[in-house]
Amino acid sequence: MPVSYAIDAARGVVRITIGDDFTAAEAAALLERLAGDPALVPGMPQLVDLTRVTAAPTATESENLASALARLRGRFEGARCAVIVAHPAMYGAIRQLAALAARAGVEVRPFQDRVAADEWLRGAGRRPPNEDASIAERGR
Repeated sequence: MPVSYAIDAARGVVRITIGDDFTAAEAAALLERLAGDPALVPGMPQLVDLTRVTAAPTATESENLASALARLRGRFEGARCAVIVAHPAMYGAIRQLAALAARAGVEVRPFQDRVAADEWLRGAGRRPPNEDASIAERGR
C-alpha cells in the first residue's frame, strides 16, 4: 500500500509516508488505523512525507480528510502535523487543507525542508520567513 505510518515513541512523533499513487480513501483509512493504534498518544505530532506525490488533493479530497480528522478528534486534537512537499501546487493544497484541519484542532503546515519541519514539530523552530515567497517563485 502506498500509504504507511510508523510511531517513533522514542522521539514522540508519527512518521507517515504517502506514495505517488494514493487515494483520499487510503489516507482516511490510514487515519482510522492510526487512531486505533494503542501506541498513539493523543495529540502526538505527525511528520508526513508527500515528496513523491505529484498530484495535489482536490478540494473534495481535502474536505474528506478534514472530516476524518474531525471524526477522530479525540485522538488527533492538539497535534501538529508537518507536511513535507516537493511541488508548489502541493504546498498550496496543504495550506488549504490546514484551514480545514484547524476545525478538528489539528495544526497543519507545509514545508519543503525536512529539518525545518522537524524543528517546528518539536516547537523549536519556525518556517523561514521567505519560504512562502520562494515557493511562489518556483511555481512561476
